Amino acid sequence: MRIAIGGIEHESSNFSLLETPLEAFCGHSRSSQPKDLLTRTGEINTIVDGFIKGLRLREVEIVPLGWFHAPSGVQPTRRTHEAVKEFLLAPLRNAMPVDGVLLSLHGAYSAENVDDADGDILQSVRALVGRVCPVIAVHDLHCNIGKTMVENATALIVEDTYPHVDMSERGMEAANMIVQTIRGEVRPTLGWCPIPLFWSAEKMITSEKPMSLAIEQLLKLEKHPDVLTASIGVGYQWADVNCAGAATLVVTDGDPTSAQKKAEDLAQWIWIRRDLWQRELLSPGQALIKGEKVGKYPIILADQADNSGGGAPSDSTEILRLFIERNLKNAAVLYVVDPETADKATEAGKGQIVEVEVGGKSHPRQGPPVPMRAEVISVSDGRVVYDGPMFAGLEVDHGKSVLLKQGGVYVVVISLPHQPVDLAFPRSLGLDCGSMQYLCVKSTGHFRSGFGPIAGSIFNVDAAGIFTQDFSKLPFKRLGRDIYPMHPKTRFMI
Repeated sequence: MRIAIGGIEHESSNFSLLETPLEAFCGHSRSSQPKDLLTRTGEINTIVDGFIKGLRLREVEIVPLGWFHAPSGVQPTRRTHEAVKEFLLAPLRNAMPVDGVLLSLHGAYSAENVDDADGDILQSVRALVGRVCPVIAVHDLHCNIGKTMVENATALIVEDTYPHVDMSERGMEAANMIVQTIRGEVRPTLGWCPIPLFWSAEKMITSEKPMSLAIEQLLKLEKHPDVLTASIGVGYQWADVNCAGAATLVVTDGDPTSAQKKAEDLAQWIWIRRDLWQRELLSPGQALIKGEKVGKYPIILADQADNSGGGAPSDSTEILRLFIERNLKNAAVLYVVDPETADKATEAGKGQIVEVEVGGKSHPRQGPPVPMRAEVISVSDGRVVYDGPMFAGLEVDHGKSVLLKQGGVYVVVISLPHQPVDLAFPRSLGLDCGSMQYLCVKSTGHFRSGFGPIAGSIFNVDAAGIFTQDFSKLPFKRLGRDIYPMHPKTRFMI
């Protein structure tokens, strides 16, 4: 049995300032050329490593196609999309015939004039392998499921957790399913139901209500004897594409009618509770008042409008300015992407005082920059291995990085965009986040993977930034339908 594995991953926005050239897909720490996939241990928490581990346990021959991941950012050009797609197709073409294909596809990948780029990849793979060969893809929870994806996949599986601590687990699930399919033990049939709904990010945290209630529904569905797997895609809302929004997926064993009915029933369950998945806007100042009233420290403000993991520049300054103006003690901001400041502070060196203009350089809505006369506490090349549980064991590069301090306020300045997902990188700079009273993390939910255990209280806040979660303020043009809550009178008809 020969099973091909690979992936193309990008979360694509029409509103991001972060460019996505072809080089971005090849140089990322999560990318691997075909030959490198076979040397991976399979022990890192990624979907591709889950494929590898699952297939090795079943002593299946792995045909490596390569894995190409680019950081979230603006839609790549059509030319870049076609080039990176060929990176995947060329080794598959050369390896034919194969018995099956496993793909790690983000699910919110779009390109210039290609709203459903994940579907385009699946369609191209299907054209190579034919209709009989099973093709199974695993998606990020923040996926926009399009018709072309569904038409060309044998099965689609979506991560169940946010933060995404189950990536390897979902990869292993897909590996098990494709082996069973090839052996004739199961016959996956896929049901899909898109929902005209934008889900608030704070309400996606799967360990907390209300999202935990939705996960309970998935687990109930998966206890049905004919259900192989069930998924909810909560959507990626900063993509101006015609498949943006939430969706349900159900895979049954040989019963497409049952799969579709169960997907529709789950979608109706979500829609009836559509107000549960929304939140009121909360300013950073309001969050500090709430946190101090609760009195549990550190108070963590999640600057969700400036999350580089979703495509934001990660250099907004409202919260840094607030911390300094309030003369907070034991406060830290993680991370401001500002190569200019990182260069200047690195050149000055550890222990020196520097006068810098921090952040606010990418866009007027992100600034203005904050003037600081700060001590350089530490400098770093930006490399670290994550603690996990999310991305446990993965080595990443933040670029030239520094820890600055002015008064009681620390700020970590990095050169390459990354959101804080665990404590490893701040610790490498000498910052003990657990001893802080106040933390700002430029992240939406993934920071909870590492910061949750030390948090006193957590507030997702709506600071100024181009990636607002007030979706009515985003200049959508291509959605093609009303979507709740932007259009309160939206109707959902199946």
